[in-house]
Amino acid sequence: MKIQRLFNLFNFILLGLAFNAQAQENKPATVDLTQQKAVELALKGNPHIKAADERADAAGRQSLPALFPDDPMVMVDTTNPGMQMWMVEDKLGFPGKGIAKADMAGAEAKKMRAMALETRRSISLQAKQAFWDFYYRQRVDTILQEVQERWKRLAPILQSKELSGQWLSVKAVRMQMETAKAVNEMVANSRALRVSQFNLNHLFSLPHATTYRLGEETALPSFSGDEEEVVREALQQNSEITAYRRAIEANEAKANLASLDYLPDFDVWVSGVRDPDNGTFSDYGFRLGVSVPIFFPAKQAQAAGAAGDELEASRYDLLGKQNEVIHMTEDAFVNAESAWRILRLYEEGGLLGQVRRAWQSGQTAYRNEQMSLTDYVETYNTYVETLTNYFQAKADYGKALAELDYQTGHAGEKE
Repeated sequence: MKIQRLFNLFNFILLGLAFNAQAQENKPATVDLTQQKAVELALKGNPHIKAADERADAAGRQSLPALFPDDPMVMVDTTNPGMQMWMVEDKLGFPGKGIAKADMAGAEAKKMRAMALETRRSISLQAKQAFWDFYYRQRVDTILQEVQERWKRLAPILQSKELSGQWLSVKAVRMQMETAKAVNEMVANSRALRVSQFNLNHLFSLPHATTYRLGEETALPSFSGDEEEVVREALQQNSEITAYRRAIEANEAKANLASLDYLPDFDVWVSGVRDPDNGTFSDYGFRLGVSVPIFFPAKQAQAAGAAGDELEASRYDLLGKQNEVIHMTEDAFVNAESAWRILRLYEEGGLLGQVRRAWQSGQTAYRNEQMSLTDYVETYNTYVETLTNYFQAKADYGKALAELDYQTGHAGEKE
């Protein structure tokens, strides 16, 4: 009986461990997030990057097959007793046509590789921007949680002042509005924070229930650079411009192939017949045929004209993209410079430290009854607003730098 009880207890313990392991496995993961970690996760798990890489790999496999002629036709005839005949026939394109096809396939592969790089840099930009959205909303959520707790503590004081007639009704209404405003801001920011988490899950291809918390504070570099030099760098390295240049090369290769596509093809025919008397093959035959493209002039002219139009269109596309990149780079440069000035005001100007000291001093003065409740609330609101504006300034600068890096061709290059 005791053995049976021990056996049941042992099974119960094993069952509990199994349930605990299952619960641990299903527990939502929490990721400590920094900007660098966000980029790493995006480049590792985003399906758009994997799809672009696969397409580039597929295009790269087309060059070598283009060099080979069509598969030959082989025939063996044994219908006559004692006789056998074999024949091999293959069609060979006009000299240089295979090389032209391989060149076109190689140019297409380079274009797809450039497009894959553009996808990586675009996802890297999205990851950085999504991180800074999350950063701002997470920091503000912490502030608003504190605001909510403080207003809860102030509520009894406000109510007692209103009931005792120490305050005019308009002051009481104002404080009630401040309380409602704090609640509304916390609810709105909480929803925005959830949206940021879902966006990160989408970019990283992580489970829907994954949550994030801010890791080490992301240090941002000081802004520097010359606008003209930055634009010049963008025109050389921007991944979209690179993809457009590769498209021109691909269309040049297509135009070259179009000039050869309707030229004569050669047909090579080799045969042999087995001699029934001695069993050896003899009567070898060789034939060389040439296809005569009757409608060659019209077909080639139209094909070459179409390829030329495509080539010219791709050149205009490049010019348009270059103009767009110039505008976007200048815009990103101005935004980054402006955002840096605001952030520097908080950090280098000591504004953030001043408001924190003022808030600590205000709390002490209120406890010592040296500050009225109205001034106390106003001081607190200024403190909260300054902190919120600081985190907004840092997030704006981080996003502006990410956009500038993308336009100049840096985003996603080394991550």
